[in-house]
Amino acid sequence: MKLTIKALLINQTKNQIKIIDNMMLVFSTAIRYSFKRILQGHKIGDLEKDVAFKFNLNIRQAKDAVESARQTIVSQKELVKMNYENYVKKITKIENILKDRKKSLSEKKRTSLLKKLDRRQRKANYFKEFIHTNAIPPVVFGTKQMFLKRCKGLISNEEWKACRNNRIYSRGDKTKKGNPNLRVIINNGMSYLQISTLEKIKNNRAVKIEVPIYLPQKLSKKTGKVNGTDYRSLFLNHLATGEAYQVEMIKKKDKYYCHITFGLAKSDEVYTGHNGLIGIDTNPDSIALTMIDNKGNYKWHTYLKQHELLYARSNRRLNLCGELVKKAVLIAKAYNCGLVIENLKFKNDKDVQRKFARVKHGFIYSKLLTMIETSCYKEGIELLKIKPQYTSKIGLYKYCHQYGMEVHNGAAMVIARRSYKFKERIPRILKDKLIDNIELFNQKNEWSKWNYINKIIKRKVGENPDSWIVNRKQILGIA
Repeated sequence: MKLTIKALLINQTKNQIKIIDNMMLVFSTAIRYSFKRILQGHKIGDLEKDVAFKFNLNIRQAKDAVESARQTIVSQKELVKMNYENYVKKITKIENILKDRKKSLSEKKRTSLLKKLDRRQRKANYFKEFIHTNAIPPVVFGTKQMFLKRCKGLISNEEWKACRNNRIYSRGDKTKKGNPNLRVIINNGMSYLQISTLEKIKNNRAVKIEVPIYLPQKLSKKTGKVNGTDYRSLFLNHLATGEAYQVEMIKKKDKYYCHITFGLAKSDEVYTGHNGLIGIDTNPDSIALTMIDNKGNYKWHTYLKQHELLYARSNRRLNLCGELVKKAVLIAKAYNCGLVIENLKFKNDKDVQRKFARVKHGFIYSKLLTMIETSCYKEGIELLKIKPQYTSKIGLYKYCHQYGMEVHNGAAMVIARRSYKFKERIPRILKDKLIDNIELFNQKNEWSKWNYINKIIKRKVGENPDSWIVNRKQILGIA
């Protein structure tokens, strides 16, 4: 697993600032030059030599510039493909709503859906054209937002150029003990960033400068101990091994930030599923935890609620996600067991209403699950991932009434049980009360059976899970 820390250059002299700014200008120009040549079909090997000669870079710096440009093109092509697939699914969703004769749509609603369908179709055709021509949409170096500001005259030409020429990137190399061009060194207890400049001396060797660098470490004012993760110690331990690490230096508001990416050593798994597992179901404003033993039997459940996740700002929301994950990890360590999450794939392929779209956009499921995975990796907790199909429905129809749980905790129990490969059979009472043709029903596979049951119950109670929990006995005739 890779970990990125955000360091900061400090106490630079005027001469060092001048050298770094010039390097950023040359390197960023080399990236843009490489970007255009790759699109024109130039070979990577020949282009690397051309960039090294044209911009007076050493071969490693030239390779980094070309690779950065290549990765931009690759990512844009993947993004075009993903956007096209998402819009096709959105179009299918709207078409199905319009074709559904059971749903009586008002004239206003139908007109609105047709307009939306037209917009989605135009977008899909836009991305489809790039796929057929093996091209990519226009790319703006320096961000589109700043480009529009420059077009409107809101920023000066110097500010616009500063946005375009503000980075240096250097990949690591294990054979060179870390990173040859942007190397972090420790001297008399102080940390420095050793930068290979463009100026050459005898034997064609680069002149190197050393700039003090602050490695992140948050100390408590009361205890003097490190709050949260000690990123500085983690990186220094990695530095001592001589393994490779990547450095990207970015200038923002006259400050030089260094994003250092390195491999994180995995801790031995101490907390495993031998004593039980805790299933985690993620939601826009909470996470639900349900524990089972190693035989699949229910132990306990809890619901960690955090309403502020729905409306907090980005940084605050990240902090709240971290607090929720910390609680879940501490609970797993207290019960000496592992964790289970859903293996979710995040695609913007569902055409939803504006209110739900705002909620979905505001909450970052992927960030929360990534935090859980990282914490388990560092703390030695076994983490399992399972397929997410029908976890909420199975938990609702099978376990919620039995253990007095909310639907999210029921889903968490199914998640935990699925990691042990337990099959979720349909309860006999549901088959007896809801199924007419048992023989035909028994020929279906497990998920098809639950899908069939779900459709029957939805026709009776609608989409709201609470309706089933409240009216279950009445629907099944056991009141």
